[in-house]
Amino acid sequence: MKRNIKDRLYIATVCAEHKEIISKYGIGVELDQFCDPSAIDGKCAEEAREEINGLLGIADRCVLHAPFSELFPAAIDPKVRLVAMERLQQAAELAALYKAKKMIVHSGYVPLIFFKEWHEDRSVEFWEEFMAGREDGLVITVENVMDDEPYMMAKMMERIKNPNIKLCFDVGHAACISKVPADEWLEVLAPYLGHLHIHNNDGTHDWHKPIFEGNVDMEKFLNLAIEKCAPDTTITIESLSGLTSMEWLKERGYI
Repeated sequence: MKRNIKDRLYIATVCAEHKEIISKYGIGVELDQFCDPSAIDGKCAEEAREEINGLLGIADRCVLHAPFSELFPAAIDPKVRLVAMERLQQAAELAALYKAKKMIVHSGYVPLIFFKEWHEDRSVEFWEEFMAGREDGLVITVENVMDDEPYMMAKMMERIKNPNIKLCFDVGHAACISKVPADEWLEVLAPYLGHLHIHNNDGTHDWHKPIFEGNVDMEKFLNLAIEKCAPDTTITIESLSGLTSMEWLKERGYI
């Protein structure tokens, strides 16, 4: 089993030391500047553009995280759904601008608000409509956030026919939201995964701690991911502090 994942590894810009990590280790960058939808507009967009252009001067590849705050792709209200579609279309244009071939999007599932069967149906409709007729090669990966088990997402993917729609498994989200073990999530979702978010926590909150600091046995998880996922599945370290995570990966031969 090839343990080295450096050629598909990224650091999120939410990490305080992302510039230092990119320069030191030569990995890619996940652009998080537009997670807040308001950052797409006006002066905020101009400031983000300057920052991103600087990052792309030192990183040889990038993926883009789409906006998610108050966006519900499977919304009940058609106008709310339309807002999500418009914002994500704007994000796709930014992905093209920055030559990001992959974009991470949130599933938008809200427990106690959406029935799972209904959310599944509406998600299939939304993501297929969003990707219909797209010729730019963009791949989207739908990320679990409040999802409490992997089966709903797997059922959604069984029905989706577009090969450029995949999943992003965020192991930190699952660790604090779900009672299903991370390894089981990975086993269920592996055939559909295009991206992973790795960070850790103690199960009480989405702390985004270093990858080795929490309840997830990250070495076991990464070894299983390397075994089960397609070799082009990319991986972002999404810890708020990332240097110690990089050192941990280096010590164990992952980079």
